[in-house]
Amino acid sequence: MMSLIKRGIAVYDRWCEKMGLVPENRRCCAPVRYDSDDPRHPANRQSGAAVQGKSDAD
Repeated sequence: MMSLIKRGIAVYDRWCEKMGLVPENRRCCAPVRYDSDDPRHPANRQSGAAVQGKSDAD
């Protein structure tokens, strides 16, 4: 049963890549959850880094 689910997910992932639906191309305001070992994870980011497009006056 698990192998069937894993194959289905693999097919879906390949379809998403083929259609250009990859994280680098996302155009959504929905929050993204990163794995803890991902360099984009908030805990792994350098402290003091400013967010582009945001000002302190907002």
